[in-house]
Amino acid sequence: MVDSVRRLQLNDYLSLIVIAVIIVIWGFIAGVLIGIVIGCATFALSASRVNAVKFSFDGSEYRSSLDRSPDELSILTVHGRELLGITLQSYLFFGSTSQLYEQVMALLDSRPQCRFLVFDFHLVTGIDSSATHSFEQIKGAADDIGARLVLVNLTPELQRAFHTNGLDGAGVMVAPTLDRALETCEQAIIEAHHPNAGGGQSLQAWLTDALGNMDYASRLAARCKRLEVEPGQDIARQGDPSDAMHFILAGRVGIFVAASDRMVRVRSLGRHTMIGEMGLITGRPRSATIRSEAASVLYELPLGVYEQVMQQDPALGQALLKFVIEAMSERLSFANRVITALQR
Repeated sequence: MVDSVRRLQLNDYLSLIVIAVIIVIWGFIAGVLIGIVIGCATFALSASRVNAVKFSFDGSEYRSSLDRSPDELSILTVHGRELLGITLQSYLFFGSTSQLYEQVMALLDSRPQCRFLVFDFHLVTGIDSSATHSFEQIKGAADDIGARLVLVNLTPELQRAFHTNGLDGAGVMVAPTLDRALETCEQAIIEAHHPNAGGGQSLQAWLTDALGNMDYASRLAARCKRLEVEPGQDIARQGDPSDAMHFILAGRVGIFVAASDRMVRVRSLGRHTMIGEMGLITGRPRSATIRSEAASVLYELPLGVYEQVMQQDPALGQALLKFVIEAMSERLSFANRVITALQR
């Protein structure tokens, strides 16, 4: 005990003294049993001090990997706070989830307009029955304000725990990944505030909104070539020359990067977005493969036509560059908001 003074923290050393006194008075077995109890209590106290929330975010600062049209992005910017996300960590038990419940109640009180309450479990190592009871209480509070509970990245163990308590049934959405959950919730928010947001629009009408000039839109649309692609069809391959940019009028395309022996999707683009513009401007080879994820309609602006526009129609060229810069600025601004959310 004398040698341990300098090697142990104060709490641990006091526990050692208590155990030694118990051994002297009541015997070795009693000392060992009390030592186990003290050790468990100390561990539970230490674990309860670990914040179960890794970070929290809302839909205005953290979104899915699907690039959307400017009008849809503006809806999410204004109404993104209707989506509240929480990434959890560590082992969840009565000590940590009681604090979680209090945090969630405070967040819901400040967000009465919340439609979706998303919990991401990909950093959670396990859960006990008392913790699932806390989620029952959280679901009740969410139901009271009309919000839907969304559970993401559940392991088989977590799925069994939530199933036992009926937390995977009606009124609860279960998603395999956070990106899939965010995309579904975002679409619901967009449709709630703009029911016709997914409606059709001609290329010229879209470009008129994007370029701010009907004449520019007509001249640019006349130079583009219409492409209709099937799901799974490659539009451009990684490493190929950047010989065109594409305006996505309808459908959806994915951006895939080669990693070892497989292709990894890093982003998706929906209607009224564009792809390949940076390669066209910089002249660098394709940095990723562009592959259709659904039946899509695209309009292709070849490199030669782009150069012709820049040389022979500088006003249209400047309007197109302004459109590209605005799109890149929005992506950079959103990336900054994501970094801020992750560093909280």
